[in-house]
Amino acid sequence: TGAGSGLGRLFALEFARRRALLVLWDINTQSNEETAGMVRHIYREMAEAAAAAPRVAGDGEKDVLSHCNLQVYTYTCDVGKRENVYSTAERVRKEVGEVSVLVNNAGVVSGHHLLECPDELIERTMMVNCHAHFWVT
Repeated sequence: TGAGSGLGRLFALEFARRRALLVLWDINTQSNEETAGMVRHIYREMAEAAAAAPRVAGDGEKDVLSHCNLQVYTYTCDVGKRENVYSTAERVRKEVGEVSVLVNNAGVVSGHHLLECPDELIERTMMVNCHAHFWVT
């Protein structure tokens, strides 16, 4: 979650380098797609490097790498809204399958002192930074 920027994007790129099939969630469709584009670039570079590597008899890892079908899926999801989380999770189960590792990373930072925060921002912060972790898990 929160794959469209910051730590979420960095985690996605690192998992891509480790040849993970990725499912990226973010509230911002455009930034999430930008992250997916970066991931696809990493996948292409790895595929090109594997294709260019000299073949040695019995080198199973290179054979596996060259045939690996690395993919990235993107979903727009507001994790602060329970029903949006549940419906997006159901779509992921149907379209991708079960998730084996969850990086529950989405978060809201207001930048305001507590006594200067409007109630709506405090509620949003609690929904995303606390409740959403339970719903997504």
